[in-house]
Amino acid sequence: MVFKEEVKFAVVINTYNRKADLVSRALTSALSQSPAPTEVVLIDQNPEKLVLPSPITEAKNFRHMKVNKRGISSARNSLETSTDTEWIIFCDDDGYLTEGYTDTFCRIVRENPTVHIIAGSIVREDNGDFYSPRHKIGGDINKFNRTKLLMGSNFACKLKIFRDLGGFDERFGIGHLWGPGEETDFAWKAHFRGVPMLYCRRLKVLHRRPYAGSLLENTAKAFRYGKGKGALVAKWLFCEKKPPVLYEALEMTLLPILRVLKAILTLQFHFVPIHMAILLSSYWGVLLWSLRLGKEMLRGEGSAR
Repeated sequence: MVFKEEVKFAVVINTYNRKADLVSRALTSALSQSPAPTEVVLIDQNPEKLVLPSPITEAKNFRHMKVNKRGISSARNSLETSTDTEWIIFCDDDGYLTEGYTDTFCRIVRENPTVHIIAGSIVREDNGDFYSPRHKIGGDINKFNRTKLLMGSNFACKLKIFRDLGGFDERFGIGHLWGPGEETDFAWKAHFRGVPMLYCRRLKVLHRRPYAGSLLENTAKAFRYGKGKGALVAKWLFCEKKPPVLYEALEMTLLPILRVLKAILTLQFHFVPIHMAILLSSYWGVLLWSLRLGKEMLRGEGSAR
C-alpha cells in the first residue's frame, strides 16, 4: 500500500457587509469537504460579529476571527492559523467550494511537490460558464501574460511563501486607498521572484455571476476596479521598474475598447458604461499614482537638503 502524506491546509474566507446566508453557504462548503481542512477560518470585518447557524459555529475545525480592519488586504494579512498549517486556501464569501474540491487540491499538491502557489478556476453558479475567459483558456501561469489567472476567489499558497512575499500590499484591495488589484499584485510579486505556480482548471469555486447589481452599482464597481488596475500598473512600471508590465498597460487599454464595440454590435448597451468606466478609471489610477509618487519624491528631495 502506498502511503499518502497528509496535506495540512486551512480554508480562509473573509467577509464584510455580506448577507449571512451567503457566508454560511461558503463556510458550509468548506466544512463539508473530505479530506477536511485543519481549519476553516472566517475573518469577520463587520462592525458587529456575524451571527452564524450552530452547525457551523459548533464545528471543531471552525474559527471565527473578528478583526477591526476595513480593508480586505490588511484583514487577510492578519490571518492567524494553527502551527501545523502548511497551505492556505482563499475563497470569497459569496463563492463556495465545489464538491470534492479538497480531494482535488491534495492530489495536485502531491503531484506537484515543487509548486508553492496554486490558482483554480471560478465558475458561474447560474450557468456553469467560466467567470473569466482566461480561466477557460488556461495556460502557464508562470508566464507574465498568464499571471492574472490567479484570482482571490480561488487560490492557494503555502503559508511560508505567503509570509515571505509579505502577504498582500495593503495599499490595494477593497477598503484600501487604491481599490481592487491586490491579488494581481501578489501574483506579480511571486512571478518576479521566481516562485513556482500552477493553474489548475479542474479546481473549481462556484461564484455569483459578474455585474449582478444595478447599472449604477456595476458602473461604480467597474470604476473602482479600473482605478486599482491603473495604480497597480503605475506601481510596477514606475516604482518596481518591470518592463513586462507594459503588456498589462496595453491590455487595459485595448480590452475595454473591444468590449465596448462588442456591446454595441450585440445591442447589449448596458455594458457600454461599465467598460468605459474601466477604461477611463484605469488611466485615472495611473495619473493619481504618478502624482502621489511625484509628491513623495519632492518631499524626499526636500528632506535630503
